[in-house]
Amino acid sequence: MNTPRVIALLFGLAVAGGASALALQPKDFARQWPVQAQCPAPGAPCEGAFAVTLDESVYRQVRRADLGDIAAFNAAGEALPFGPMPAEYRAPQAQWRDAAWFLLPPAVLQPSEDLHLHVTRDTSGQLSLDATLRHGAEGAPQDILIDVREEQRSVEGIVVEPVMEAPDFSVQVAVEASDDLENWQGVDPSATLAHLRQNGQSLSRTRIEFAALKTKYLRLRLLDGRVGIPMHAVRLLVRDPGPAMAVQARDRIAADFVRQEGKAYVYRLPARVPVDRANIALADDNAIASFSVSAREEGERNWSYLGQLDAFRLRAAGVQLDNEPMDLGQTRQLEWRIESSTALARPPVLELFYRPERWLLLTHGNAPFVLAAGSNTVRGDEFPLEALLGQVRAKLGRDWQPAAATLGSMQEAGGEAALKAYSAESKRTWLLWAVLLIAAVAIIAMVLRLMKASPEA
Repeated sequence: MNTPRVIALLFGLAVAGGASALALQPKDFARQWPVQAQCPAPGAPCEGAFAVTLDESVYRQVRRADLGDIAAFNAAGEALPFGPMPAEYRAPQAQWRDAAWFLLPPAVLQPSEDLHLHVTRDTSGQLSLDATLRHGAEGAPQDILIDVREEQRSVEGIVVEPVMEAPDFSVQVAVEASDDLENWQGVDPSATLAHLRQNGQSLSRTRIEFAALKTKYLRLRLLDGRVGIPMHAVRLLVRDPGPAMAVQARDRIAADFVRQEGKAYVYRLPARVPVDRANIALADDNAIASFSVSAREEGERNWSYLGQLDAFRLRAAGVQLDNEPMDLGQTRQLEWRIESSTALARPPVLELFYRPERWLLLTHGNAPFVLAAGSNTVRGDEFPLEALLGQVRAKLGRDWQPAAATLGSMQEAGGEAALKAYSAESKRTWLLWAVLLIAAVAIIAMVLRLMKASPEA
């Protein structure tokens, strides 16, 4: 008898039995959501790949900062390969770049005036305006023409930078797009651009964002024709072409106010969303304050500084002007702290922005499929999604894309018991493991005694 082989076999059987008992199930998580995916006839096996967008209800159930307590299952309760979308199926990051721009006479002209605009490109591809173009009287307000100069990339935003010593202004503009400088389509019917000074502070609103589009030219058209923009530079937010799936629009979520510490205010983010932008909305009209913004994970002692935000809320003479959000590096930290430079009568509102993430689900077996989330004791399995996708692409071609799937309404799974550090179910699991290990040790000891007692051949 081969003693080591027998011992290994017995121990393997014990471990296999324990692993089977520990296989993840939807009830190991607090809540679950039906995955609404396009499958063949009901009751038939469904082999497919789906892009599932996580919604706020999922983020609210997650307990782990790495989203480890999310898993997916088929109708038989078997865990399915599920995880963050591989990089090649995610949209590339958008980037700001300097743009070529020109000042134009306002589009709204007097009846006796006539606008003749001649635009040409030289051999290097640079855009230029005819030298005979009449700009009107000195200091007259002027529209802005932007030469996009992007054949492949889409445009998602504009930043207008005024000159250093620009006088105060607040204007409404319409954003329009064209491919031939003759036919224009509306992009944003009314956006505010402003640059004001008050109490030694500079208050600016210079960014306009919109749905991604491909165009050759953009125009900022003054809506009132009385006030212009003292221009210094224009920048465009552009994005390289990527997967066929559209870029997710940003969602917003308000942080819960927890307490005040002098001029500082502490908040808690109610969901594990991937925050990439923050805004502070002052509670009172005609107020201005400068804030330092910090965040940390629960249980941490020190705060991580994220940036400075000048907040303002101006209401006067029919004009309403609020500050722009502040861009951040992506974070899921739950505790937030903003400290004001001045005392405030009421706590401000802290708004956080994020783009919902897409996860890849590879299915097998029968539907319905479910996504489950929320646990303090277990985590979902990690699957080699890149390798699995490689096999799918080899079969279906490089241009293949996972189909979109949506989530149904949240349902109860393991409930609040899954969120406890030590639930009754986890105690039973550990007890089972202990019994199995004790049994394995006893069997091994018995085999060793029998081997010693047996006569040598």
